[in-house]
Amino acid sequence: MSKSSQKLIKSNKNHKRLRTASSSKNTFQTPEFLYGILPVQQALLHCKRTMSLLYIKDGPPSERIQELCRLAGNQKIPVQQKSSRELDALCPSVTHQGVVLACGPLPYAEAGLLDRVSSKNAPVFVALDQIEDPHNFGAIVRSCSFFNISGVIVPQHHASPLTSTVSKTSAGVVEHFPVIAVANLARFLKEQKKKGYWIVGLDFDAEQKISSLTLDRPLILVLGNEGRGIRPLVRATCDWQLSIPGNTGVSSLNVSNAAAIALYQLSVGL
Repeated sequence: MSKSSQKLIKSNKNHKRLRTASSSKNTFQTPEFLYGILPVQQALLHCKRTMSLLYIKDGPPSERIQELCRLAGNQKIPVQQKSSRELDALCPSVTHQGVVLACGPLPYAEAGLLDRVSSKNAPVFVALDQIEDPHNFGAIVRSCSFFNISGVIVPQHHASPLTSTVSKTSAGVVEHFPVIAVANLARFLKEQKKKGYWIVGLDFDAEQKISSLTLDRPLILVLGNEGRGIRPLVRATCDWQLSIPGNTGVSSLNVSNAAAIALYQLSVGL
């Protein structure tokens, strides 16, 4: 272990004190435990969460973990070594890669983001209508970032929150990618229609194919729940419903797979 890494590893048992990286103001709450090298790296780089303590596996740290220690040192976040068993107890039944960050919840982005990007040439957002599986949610966020989508919109209720599982599945992308939570998705989409957004629903049974879509205006692509699809009130806001062509003998694609295919098709027109 390098001397610089040793200096960064400090004991701090009071991990209930969450310190905002950008200020000296402290808040008190039960910490969340973010795990995995990429999620922790992105959290330390973008500083959207309050962060209290970085735990790393005891023993000589790898180069990637040394880099996390350096990032934590830049934010004055103490580093503490723990055994694999202790890390497993903090984050059971997951692959933590020897890294766990005690932190606060990830905040959502402001809904005003849609207004700020509306001046761009045909911005695209994705709305998730009650996507409840955190693995699907994280995979969709990762695809949205890869295809340069402007942001994701979710309802405040009956949807996966921004959990550590979402962050790990998104390879840390959710730590910086804008996710907006709204009280009523159907009402929100109606408001965006008045502002010039076109609402397009992805529906397995729709006759028209997504390849027929031309991106010539701001657009919100709506994907429905894993089992129920798009709810009727949300569906009623859609200007157009499109499908992904494929084998009709298969009931449907997994929603995260469907999202990736649809976003690739849209990226052709971006």
